Amino acid sequence: MTAMLLLLALLVAPAAAHGVYMSHEYTPTDVTIKAWYQGGDPMANCDVEITIGNEIYMTGKTDADGYYTFPIKSGTNSYIAKVTEGEHAVAKKVDVVAGGSGGSSGSIFGESLIVNVIAGLGYIIGIAGIILYFQSRKNMKKN
Repeated sequence: MTAMLLLLALLVAPAAAHGVYMSHEYTPTDVTIKAWYQGGDPMANCDVEITIGNEIYMTGKTDADGYYTFPIKSGTNSYIAKVTEGEHAVAKKVDVVAGGSGGSSGSIFGESLIVNVIAGLGYIIGIAGIILYFQSRKNMKKN
């Protein structure tokens, strides 16, 4: 019984999501975004979608290092960049100042430790509940 619960816990653990992040830098002519996983590995060869308002401006794929560069459209200073790979996705508002340069970084998950703590507690409580359920069934069979 304990072996079965341990196996169940091991099968569930790899499915836990991890954070994905994005930063951007821009020049007067183009914007470069970089997307990476929580551990620092780049989101290589992932789908990219750049939108202006509700319209798709550009699509493409990140390079092997997680970078994607697109030209600044004249008269536009705000974009939404989205990078996806399977169930992993990060989206970020990219603001540019005409004739300037700059950058910032961020995460769709807000880079919050509390989210990870709550998720961990949820797993522990769930596994404890399964163990208690099977123990109560075992005790009922004895009576």
